[in-house]
Amino acid sequence: MVYGFFDWMSKIRRFYPFTRKELMWIGVGILIMTFIVGFDDGSEEFNLARYGSNMLLSLVVVAIAVVIHESAHRIVAPNMGYKIEFRPFFFGILGGLILAFMSYGKILFLAYGTFFIDIKEKHRLGYFRHYLGYFDNGKIAVVGPLANLFAAMIFKTMVFLPEAVVSKLVFINVLFAITNMLPIPPLDGSHVMYASRHLYPFTMAAIIGAAALLLIPAVTWWMAVLAALVIGIAYSFVYFNLIEKAFGNW
Repeated sequence: MVYGFFDWMSKIRRFYPFTRKELMWIGVGILIMTFIVGFDDGSEEFNLARYGSNMLLSLVVVAIAVVIHESAHRIVAPNMGYKIEFRPFFFGILGGLILAFMSYGKILFLAYGTFFIDIKEKHRLGYFRHYLGYFDNGKIAVVGPLANLFAAMIFKTMVFLPEAVVSKLVFINVLFAITNMLPIPPLDGSHVMYASRHLYPFTMAAIIGAAALLLIPAVTWWMAVLAALVIGIAYSFVYFNLIEKAFGNW
């Protein structure tokens, strides 16, 4: 047990660092998403100081959400025998910009990238040396939205911070969790869907349900978790007993 933990830490130290190319594209994604998030500052009249402070806050919040999301992938993957490589999602970035302009910043779509995984060769007997499991891919994918969801729960408890900062931290991490669980290739939701058709409806509904509930001020983190379990189970029942039967033969 102890050796396994330190071995995992050693793998993280070796495989967590980003390449220059990855950092460049992640930086581009953060800057574009900062513009998308900060496009509408909520005021009716333009004020340069207010707009600039809103952009700065958006930059910090978006960067925090991206670091949390990408770190979750890169921390879990090495322990499962994989190395993560970040890839930008050009159509997602472009789509987010178009939606922001068309809606004057009212519609936020933050799909900036995905990941590819490289298999690290295993040198113990009994292991397949070159085999990628879809279920492993799904497990690595789902930790990204879960990390953002968990971060939103933590940020919601930070009442010592200014309300505007807490609200934005919670909102952006919630938006990351919801967006990335959509079954749109190459987002995390598509990886989870291909990993397990039976588990995806539950995980998708539970994560999106909990994320949406966290936006309600009166809802605490434990309420969101309990409600998410109920929502996930209910949606799975509806999906497999009604939706799939109704549209499965199309």
